[in-house]
Amino acid sequence: MQDEYIKAIEKIQMDKDRKIEMRKILENEMASAPKKPAKTTRLSAGAKVGIAAAAVTLSMGALMAIPTTRTAISASVRALFHMEIPDGAEDGYTKDMEDRESRVVPTDDVDESVRAEIEAAVSSQDQAEDDYFKTVTVTADYYSDPELNKYANYYAQQEYNIMDIKKDSEFFDCYGDLKTNDWYSDGFFVTYTLGTNAQPTFGTIYVFKATPEQLEGFMKNYYNVVSYERKEHNQDAVAYDGFWTKSTDSDGNEVYKASWLGPEPETKILPSDCARFMNFTLTYDAANQIVICTIEEGGGIG
Repeated sequence: MQDEYIKAIEKIQMDKDRKIEMRKILENEMASAPKKPAKTTRLSAGAKVGIAAAAVTLSMGALMAIPTTRTAISASVRALFHMEIPDGAEDGYTKDMEDRESRVVPTDDVDESVRAEIEAAVSSQDQAEDDYFKTVTVTADYYSDPELNKYANYYAQQEYNIMDIKKDSEFFDCYGDLKTNDWYSDGFFVTYTLGTNAQPTFGTIYVFKATPEQLEGFMKNYYNVVSYERKEHNQDAVAYDGFWTKSTDSDGNEVYKASWLGPEPETKILPSDCARFMNFTLTYDAANQIVICTIEEGGGIG
Protein backbone atom coordinates (compact mmCIF):
# COMPACT_ATOMS: atom_id res chain seq x y z
CA MET A 1 0.00 0.00 0.00
CA GLN A 2 2.80 2.43 0.84
CA ASP A 3 4.34 1.90 -2.61
CA GLU A 4 1.07 2.95 -4.23
CA TYR A 5 1.02 6.23 -2.31
CA ILE A 6 4.64 6.92 -3.24
CA LYS A 7 3.89 6.23 -6.91
CA ALA A 8 1.01 8.67 -6.70
CA ILE A 9 3.30 11.36 -5.32
CA GLU A 10 5.78 10.79 -8.16
CA LYS A 11 3.05 11.47 -10.74
CA ILE A 12 2.10 14.84 -9.30
CA GLN A 13 3.28 17.79 -11.38
CA MET A 14 4.83 20.18 -8.88
CA ASP A 15 8.24 21.56 -8.07
CA LYS A 16 10.92 19.06 -7.07
CA ASP A 17 11.44 20.31 -3.50
CA ARG A 18 7.73 20.17 -2.68
CA LYS A 19 7.46 16.65 -4.13
CA ILE A 20 10.37 15.46 -2.01
CA GLU A 21 8.81 17.07 1.06
CA MET A 22 5.45 15.34 0.56
CA ARG A 23 7.08 11.99 -0.23
CA LYS A 24 9.12 12.09 2.98
CA ILE A 25 6.04 12.92 5.01
CA LEU A 26 4.11 9.97 3.58
CA GLU A 27 7.02 7.58 3.98
CA ASN A 28 7.49 8.57 7.61
CA GLU A 29 3.80 8.46 8.42
CA MET A 30 3.21 5.07 6.79
CA ALA A 31 6.33 3.59 8.40
CA SER A 32 5.31 4.76 11.87
CA ALA A 33 1.58 3.89 11.62
CA PRO A 34 0.66 1.40 14.38
CA LYS A 35 0.05 -2.16 13.17
CA LYS A 36 -3.50 -2.56 14.48
CA PRO A 37 -6.72 -3.93 12.99
CA ALA A 38 -8.23 -1.57 10.46
CA LYS A 39 -11.26 -0.95 12.69
CA THR A 40 -9.18 0.71 15.39
CA THR A 41 -6.25 2.15 13.45
CA ARG A 42 -6.37 5.92 12.98
CA LEU A 43 -3.65 7.38 10.77
CA SER A 44 -2.21 10.61 12.04
CA ALA A 45 -3.42 13.91 10.65
CA GLY A 46 -0.43 14.33 8.34
CA ALA A 47 -0.88 10.92 6.72
CA LYS A 48 -4.60 11.31 6.07
CA VAL A 49 -4.29 14.77 4.56
CA GLY A 50 -1.20 13.83 2.56
CA ILE A 51 -2.89 10.80 1.02
CA ALA A 52 -6.06 12.76 0.29
CA ALA A 53 -4.03 15.57 -1.24
CA ALA A 54 -2.23 13.12 -3.54
CA ALA A 55 -5.52 11.63 -4.74
CA VAL A 56 -7.15 15.02 -5.33
CA THR A 57 -4.12 16.41 -7.13
CA LEU A 58 -3.93 13.42 -9.48
CA SER A 59 -7.54 13.96 -10.49
CA MET A 60 -6.82 17.52 -11.58
CA GLY A 61 -4.74 16.50 -14.59
CA ALA A 62 -3.80 19.44 -16.76
CA LEU A 63 -4.87 21.96 -14.14
CA MET A 64 -1.75 21.16 -12.14
CA ALA A 65 0.42 22.20 -15.09
CA ILE A 66 -0.61 25.82 -14.52
CA PRO A 67 2.08 27.30 -12.20
CA THR A 68 -0.21 29.69 -10.33
CA THR A 69 -2.77 26.97 -9.62
CA ARG A 70 -0.08 24.51 -8.58
CA THR A 71 1.39 27.03 -6.14
CA ALA A 72 -1.99 27.76 -4.56
CA ILE A 73 -2.88 24.09 -4.12
CA SER A 74 0.54 23.22 -2.73
CA ALA A 75 0.26 26.03 -0.19
CA SER A 76 -3.16 24.78 0.90
CA VAL A 77 -1.89 21.22 1.35
CA ARG A 78 1.16 22.46 3.25
CA ALA A 79 -0.99 24.46 5.67
CA LEU A 80 -3.10 21.40 6.47
CA PHE A 81 -0.08 19.39 7.54
CA HIS A 82 0.29 21.67 10.56
CA MET A 83 -3.14 20.79 11.97
CA GLU A 84 -2.37 17.98 14.38
CA ILE A 85 -4.73 16.49 16.96
CA PRO A 86 -2.73 14.99 19.85
CA ASP A 87 -2.07 11.25 19.63
CA GLY A 88 -4.39 9.33 21.93
CA ALA A 89 -7.04 12.07 22.02
CA GLU A 90 -10.73 11.20 21.73
CA ASP A 91 -13.72 13.28 20.68
CA GLY A 92 -15.12 14.96 23.79
CA TYR A 93 -18.76 13.95 23.37
CA THR A 94 -17.86 10.38 22.39
CA LYS A 95 -15.76 10.12 25.55
CA ASP A 96 -18.69 11.40 27.64
CA MET A 97 -20.95 8.72 26.18
CA GLU A 98 -18.41 6.01 26.97
CA ASP A 99 -18.08 7.27 30.54
CA ARG A 100 -21.86 7.18 30.98
CA GLU A 101 -21.96 3.51 30.07
CA SER A 102 -19.38 2.58 32.70
CA ARG A 103 -20.24 4.98 35.51
CA VAL A 104 -21.69 3.89 38.84
CA VAL A 105 -24.03 6.27 40.68
CA PRO A 106 -23.66 5.54 44.45
CA THR A 107 -27.24 5.00 45.59
CA ASP A 108 -27.05 1.64 47.41
CA ASP A 109 -26.78 2.95 50.97
CA VAL A 110 -29.21 5.88 50.81
CA ASP A 111 -32.92 6.27 51.48
CA GLU A 112 -35.17 5.44 48.53
CA SER A 113 -36.45 9.01 48.25
CA VAL A 114 -32.90 10.33 48.17
CA ARG A 115 -31.95 7.70 45.60
CA ALA A 116 -34.80 8.82 43.38
CA GLU A 117 -33.69 12.43 43.70
CA ILE A 118 -30.09 11.55 42.74
CA GLU A 119 -31.18 9.49 39.75
CA ALA A 120 -33.49 12.27 38.57
CA ALA A 121 -30.69 14.83 38.84
CA VAL A 122 -28.29 12.62 36.88
CA SER A 123 -30.91 11.94 34.22
CA SER A 124 -31.68 15.65 33.92
CA GLN A 125 -28.00 16.47 33.51
CA ASP A 126 -27.58 13.80 30.82
CA GLN A 127 -30.60 15.10 28.95
CA ALA A 128 -29.34 18.68 29.08
CA GLU A 129 -25.99 17.56 27.69
CA ASP A 130 -27.69 15.61 24.88
CA ASP A 131 -29.94 18.56 24.01
CA TYR A 132 -26.96 20.90 23.89
CA PHE A 133 -25.05 18.51 21.65
CA LYS A 134 -27.96 18.17 19.22
CA THR A 135 -28.35 21.95 19.11
CA VAL A 136 -24.76 22.83 18.25
CA THR A 137 -23.67 19.87 16.10
CA VAL A 138 -23.66 20.28 12.31
CA THR A 139 -22.51 18.21 9.34
CA ALA A 140 -19.07 18.74 7.85
CA ASP A 141 -20.60 20.29 4.71
CA TYR A 142 -22.66 22.79 6.71
CA TYR A 143 -20.31 25.62 5.69
CA SER A 144 -20.45 27.16 2.22
CA ASP A 145 -17.18 29.01 2.77
CA PRO A 146 -14.55 26.81 1.04
CA GLU A 147 -11.95 27.24 3.78
CA LEU A 148 -14.33 26.39 6.64
CA ASN A 149 -15.75 23.50 4.61
CA LYS A 150 -12.27 22.12 4.01
CA TYR A 151 -11.30 22.20 7.68
CA ALA A 152 -14.66 20.89 8.88
CA ASN A 153 -14.32 17.87 6.60
CA TYR A 154 -10.75 17.38 7.79
CA TYR A 155 -11.84 17.05 11.42
CA ALA A 156 -14.91 14.99 10.55
CA GLN A 157 -12.62 12.48 8.82
CA GLN A 158 -10.70 12.26 12.10
CA GLU A 159 -14.01 11.20 13.74
CA TYR A 160 -14.62 14.47 15.58
CA ASN A 161 -18.03 16.10 15.94
CA ILE A 162 -18.35 19.50 14.27
CA MET A 163 -20.06 22.09 16.48
CA ASP A 164 -21.13 25.47 15.18
CA ILE A 165 -19.95 28.54 17.09
CA LYS A 166 -23.12 30.53 16.36
CA LYS A 167 -25.27 27.76 17.82
CA ASP A 168 -23.18 27.60 21.01
CA SER A 169 -24.96 29.97 23.38
CA GLU A 170 -22.94 28.67 26.34
CA PHE A 171 -19.59 30.06 25.19
CA PHE A 172 -17.98 31.99 28.04
CA ASP A 173 -21.11 31.62 30.21
CA CYS A 174 -19.05 30.45 33.20
CA TYR A 175 -17.03 33.66 33.00
CA GLY A 176 -19.92 36.09 33.16
CA ASP A 177 -19.39 39.23 31.09
CA LEU A 178 -15.81 38.52 30.00
CA LYS A 179 -16.85 37.92 26.38
CA THR A 180 -16.87 41.63 25.58
CA ASN A 181 -15.29 41.69 22.13
CA ASP A 182 -16.55 40.74 18.66
CA TRP A 183 -14.34 37.84 17.55
CA TYR A 184 -15.65 35.86 14.56
CA SER A 185 -17.75 35.92 11.41
CA ASP A 186 -18.50 32.20 11.14
CA GLY A 187 -16.90 28.96 12.25
CA PHE A 188 -16.93 25.82 14.34
CA PHE A 189 -15.12 23.99 17.11
CA VAL A 190 -14.28 20.42 18.05
CA THR A 191 -13.52 19.09 21.51
CA TYR A 192 -11.28 16.29 22.69
CA THR A 193 -10.18 14.56 25.88
CA LEU A 194 -6.63 13.40 26.46
CA GLY A 195 -5.29 11.28 29.31
CA THR A 196 -7.10 9.33 32.02
CA ASN A 197 -10.25 10.29 33.91
CA ALA A 198 -8.08 10.78 36.99
CA GLN A 199 -5.92 13.35 35.22
CA PRO A 200 -7.56 14.45 31.97
CA THR A 201 -6.71 17.27 29.62
CA PHE A 202 -9.66 18.89 27.84
CA GLY A 203 -9.03 20.43 24.46
CA THR A 204 -11.02 22.69 22.17
CA ILE A 205 -9.99 23.58 18.63
CA TYR A 206 -11.68 26.67 17.20
CA VAL A 207 -11.67 27.23 13.42
CA PHE A 208 -13.31 30.46 12.37
CA LYS A 209 -13.30 33.36 9.93
CA ALA A 210 -12.07 36.61 11.44
CA THR A 211 -10.83 39.98 10.35
CA PRO A 212 -7.64 41.23 12.04
CA GLU A 213 -9.87 43.25 14.39
CA GLN A 214 -11.95 40.18 15.28
CA LEU A 215 -8.79 38.16 15.85
CA GLU A 216 -7.68 40.75 18.39
CA GLY A 217 -11.14 40.54 19.96
CA PHE A 218 -10.76 36.78 20.43
CA MET A 219 -7.32 37.23 21.97
CA LYS A 220 -8.60 39.94 24.32
CA ASN A 221 -11.50 37.72 25.41
CA TYR A 222 -9.13 35.00 26.54
CA TYR A 223 -6.80 37.52 28.11
CA ASN A 224 -9.83 38.59 30.17
CA VAL A 225 -10.49 34.97 31.13
CA VAL A 226 -6.92 34.40 32.29
CA SER A 227 -6.87 37.75 34.09
CA TYR A 228 -10.00 36.66 35.96
CA GLU A 229 -8.39 33.34 36.90
CA ARG A 230 -5.22 35.04 38.08
CA LYS A 231 -7.23 37.40 40.27
CA GLU A 232 -9.28 34.51 41.71
CA HIS A 233 -6.06 32.67 42.61
CA ASN A 234 -4.35 35.75 44.11
CA GLN A 235 -1.76 35.90 41.33
CA ASP A 236 -0.22 39.11 40.05
CA ALA A 237 -1.85 40.69 37.02
CA VAL A 238 -0.17 40.40 33.62
CA ALA A 239 -0.36 43.06 30.89
CA TYR A 240 -2.09 42.21 27.62
CA ASP A 241 1.07 42.96 25.65
CA GLY A 242 2.95 40.45 27.79
CA PHE A 243 0.34 37.68 27.58
CA TRP A 244 0.46 36.61 23.93
CA THR A 245 3.80 35.91 22.22
CA LYS A 246 3.90 36.27 18.44
CA SER A 247 5.95 34.47 15.78
CA THR A 248 5.61 33.43 12.14
CA ASP A 249 5.51 29.88 10.80
CA SER A 250 7.21 28.56 7.65
CA ASP A 251 4.13 29.41 5.56
CA GLY A 252 4.06 33.04 6.68
CA ASN A 253 1.07 32.62 9.02
CA GLU A 254 0.95 34.55 12.29
CA VAL A 255 1.35 32.28 15.31
CA TYR A 256 0.38 33.34 18.85
CA LYS A 257 0.93 31.40 22.07
CA ALA A 258 -0.08 32.00 25.67
CA SER A 259 -0.52 30.02 28.86
CA TRP A 260 -1.66 30.17 32.44
CA LEU A 261 -0.64 28.00 35.39
CA GLY A 262 -2.49 28.28 38.67
CA PRO A 263 -1.04 27.61 42.12
CA GLU A 264 -0.72 24.08 43.47
CA PRO A 265 -3.84 23.14 45.48
CA GLU A 266 -3.40 23.46 49.22
CA THR A 267 -5.45 20.31 49.83
CA LYS A 268 -5.36 17.33 47.48
CA ILE A 269 -8.18 14.78 47.35
CA LEU A 270 -6.49 12.48 44.82
CA PRO A 271 -2.79 11.88 44.08
CA SER A 272 -3.40 13.20 40.56
CA ASP A 273 -4.66 16.59 41.80
CA CYS A 274 -2.45 19.39 40.54
CA ALA A 275 -2.43 23.05 39.55
CA ARG A 276 -4.94 24.12 36.91
CA PHE A 277 -3.58 25.21 33.56
CA MET A 278 -4.63 26.66 30.22
CA ASN A 279 -2.46 26.58 27.08
CA PHE A 280 -3.25 28.44 23.85
CA THR A 281 -1.78 27.96 20.37
CA LEU A 282 -3.29 30.14 17.63
CA THR A 283 -2.47 30.34 13.92
CA TYR A 284 -3.86 33.09 11.71
CA ASP A 285 -3.97 32.71 7.93
CA ALA A 286 -4.32 36.39 7.05
CA ALA A 287 -4.81 35.77 3.32
CA ASN A 288 -7.94 33.68 3.93
CA GLN A 289 -8.80 35.29 7.30
CA ILE A 290 -8.91 31.89 9.02
CA VAL A 291 -8.08 31.39 12.69
CA ILE A 292 -7.20 27.97 14.09
CA CYS A 293 -6.79 28.02 17.87
CA THR A 294 -6.16 25.05 20.15
CA ILE A 295 -6.95 25.53 23.83
CA GLU A 296 -5.97 22.83 26.32
CA GLU A 297 -6.85 22.95 29.99
CA GLY A 298 -6.74 20.60 32.94
CA GLY A 299 -5.65 20.16 36.52
CA GLY A 300 -7.65 21.01 39.61
CA ILE A 301 -8.96 19.01 42.56
CA GLY A 302 -10.95 15.78 42.47
